[in-house]
This record gives sequence, structure tokens and C-alpha cells, in this order.
Amino acid sequence: MKHQLYDIPSVHDILNDHSFDRACGALSHVARSRLVRATLHLYRERLRTNATERRLPPPCTPLMACVDAARLVQQRFPKRVINGTGVLLHTNLGRCPLGPPSGPTDSRSLGGYSSVEWDFETQERGDRCRPVELRLQLLTGAEAAVLVNNCAGALLLALSAVASGREVLVSRSEMIEIGGGFRIPEVIALSGCILREIGTTNKTRLNDFERNASPGSVLLKVHQSNFYQKGFVEQVSIEGMVALGRQFGMAVIEDNGSGLVVQSSDATLANEPSVLKSVALGVDAVCFSADKMFGSVQAGIVVGKSALVSKMRTHPLYRAIRLDKGRIASLHEVLGTHLAGRTAEIPLWHLRNRTLEQLQRCLDQLDIPLHQTDSLSIRCLSLQATFGGGSNPDKSFASLGLELHHREISPDALRRYFGARAIPIIGYIRKRRFIIDVRAFFDADFDELRDALSELKLFVRMEE
Repeated sequence: MKHQLYDIPSVHDILNDHSFDRACGALSHVARSRLVRATLHLYRERLRTNATERRLPPPCTPLMACVDAARLVQQRFPKRVINGTGVLLHTNLGRCPLGPPSGPTDSRSLGGYSSVEWDFETQERGDRCRPVELRLQLLTGAEAAVLVNNCAGALLLALSAVASGREVLVSRSEMIEIGGGFRIPEVIALSGCILREIGTTNKTRLNDFERNASPGSVLLKVHQSNFYQKGFVEQVSIEGMVALGRQFGMAVIEDNGSGLVVQSSDATLANEPSVLKSVALGVDAVCFSADKMFGSVQAGIVVGKSALVSKMRTHPLYRAIRLDKGRIASLHEVLGTHLAGRTAEIPLWHLRNRTLEQLQRCLDQLDIPLHQTDSLSIRCLSLQATFGGGSNPDKSFASLGLELHHREISPDALRRYFGARAIPIIGYIRKRRFIIDVRAFFDADFDELRDALSELKLFVRMEE
């Protein structure tokens, strides 16, 4: 290992290398120096770790490690990808697609100064979220609304402002963990509340809550957003929670999560909790995400009774997790689309509502037989897509896509080929076949897929 450490070039030598200079582009000298020092430090640490654990040395030279780091820094982020997974709200791919900027929310209002926190009537400071909250009230029928950075923040704010120091009653079947380690018990503890677990993992009845109910306690209903239970199970409905809350004078908070505000006859949405229904039933505070079924940017929304929402507005935590002007503007625009009855124009719902006939016409234009070879098989097939992203976990809906199989090239190699393109196409492997589901494809994505299939023959010849 010692000779490998001695062989590492100096910072000066790498800074003066032509290949490193080309990779750095417009990076300043200070930035280049910091990048080289940081990369060489990591390289040395990796050598020491590999020696201790008897692993092979790093696969690239110190110079190439610095060149790769410089190229990575220069790349635009995030970059456009094509979602061929069949998961419409894919968290790793940005969750809810937003579509192109449109309407008054453009560079003229966001690129310069804007009226995000200015009252034209008083000519003084205004409420940055009030215009959006007014639209939320019209959409949901709630008395009041408040906006924060995400649904976890919304729930934390609601519990901190309404229930700190008090018991929060929640079913054991709803003590959930979602992506990133977000756990309901930890959020309750952080908010200063006292957790009271009710019922069992598979069965919780209304009388379980009744035995533990007392004035001043808070009832919490949590959507099992990324899993579902079946078999010998029972849950308390939101109607039952509201009735119990009124009987004992307890506030009811719901972590709705997915943010469904669309009134639809779609059978796959029959069991998904509705924000509109919860508000109509009288839930005191409904928390949900804006970047799931609501169809917008990442944000946490609380709608409900004025008495509770006003406590959230004045809580110190609200200032720490409030929204920026960009997300406020995007939410305002999407709410306008909802209120105009044009929900089908929201990108998420446009993708969801396309018929199989429409998808098939797009696939037919790819001229699939032209891209096949004796050893490469490409065929259309029926698939099942999902919403994903912590929404509607037990339901799927019909979709179409492509199945690619080569006699000698592995499906993982095909996956890497599509994923390494200038505009990556992200699919998945199933039964040793590479699958591209087109349910989440926009129109322009089919052109990119056609190009990828045209160039696939060259890749296949190189790999064979």
C-alpha cells in the first residue's frame, strides 16, 4: 500500500494536466484545487481501507478519479430522464411530473422581484401563502389552510401546535414507516406529544379508542400509504374517528398522505382516502402531500378548522418550514387548474387517464420489427402500472410496454444501455427480460425510445 500512496501525483501536477483541464470547463482555479484535494483525500482513504480489508485497489488512477469528479460537478442536475418503470409517482425520479411552465408563472414573475409577500391594498407586507390558501379553501371546502415544505413537516406542525404535552391516540396498525426512515412514533415524540398505542397490529376497533378516550387527547388517523393489510384485519374508519372525537371533545388529525382531491369513478381509487371527504366529515386537520395525487410540487398542506389552523400559523415551527416563492407560484397555478375543472390537464392525471388504445398507437409508430435481429427479441406486452410514491399501494391499472431479450447479452446490460443514454430511459428487469413500461411516457419520450431502439443494434454488435 505504501508505494501506491507514494505514487499519487501532487495537486499541482493534476491541476496542470490537460485532460483534467478539459474536464473542468469553466470551474475556477479555487474550485479546481478544492476538488482535487478532496478527491485525492478520498482516494487515499480508499487505499487504506482496501489494504485493511484486503480488497483490490481502486479501479482507476488518481488522475482519472479527479477527471471523473470534475465531469460530475459540471453536469446539469437534475437531468431529464424517461420513466419506463410504470410507477407514475416514482420518488427516485422526482415523484410528480410537472410538465412545461405555463400561464403567468414564468421567468418574468419568478426571475425578478415579485409580489410574493406584498399587499397591494395596504402597500405593506402581506401573507405569502394567503392567495394559495384561499384557493385551497375553495377546492376542499375547508375553513382554513396552511402550507409547509412537505407532509412530514405538516404533520409535525399540526401535532406540535395542537397536541404538544397531550396524549395522541393512534392505532398500532398505523404506526408506519415510510421512505427515508420517517416514522410516526418518532414524529409524535419530536412534537412533544405522548403516544398512546391503540388496538393491535392487525385489528383495531372503535371501542379500543373509546376505552382510552379523554377530553384533551387527540385522535390521529394515518394512511397506510406504502403497504396494505388483508386477511384477518380491521380498522376504524375516519367517520368513526370523527364521531368519537365529537363525543369526547377530542381533535381529530388525519395524515392523509397522498392528497387525492380528484372526484373520480375510477375503481382503483375507491379505497384511497379523499381529502374532500375528510373535510366534509369534519376532520379538524387533514395533512397531505402536494407532489403525489394532488399533482404539484413538493409541499405539505393542512386544511381544516380555523381554530386549529390558526394555532399552526402562530407556532414558531411554521417559520422554519414555510414555502419559498417558486413552490407557492406552482401550487397557485395547479390549484387554478383544479378549480377550473381541468384536472385532466395536470400531467399526472393526463398520464393516468390515457387509454390503452392511445398507448398502442404510440408503440405502433416505433416500427419495432425493424429493430429486431436473430438474437434480439423485442415485443409489445400488457403490463400493470401503479401510482407509487406512497399512494394507492394495493391497486394497479392496465398499461403497455416493451419486453427486450437477447440470447447472449444479459438483461442488466440492456438496462445499463438504456440508462446510460444522454436522456436515460429507466426500466426494470422481470423474469430475465428488460421491460420498458410506457404508461409514464410523454409524447416526446417515444421519439427518444425510437432513437434508442435504432442505436441498439450497434450496441448489440459491440457486446456480442
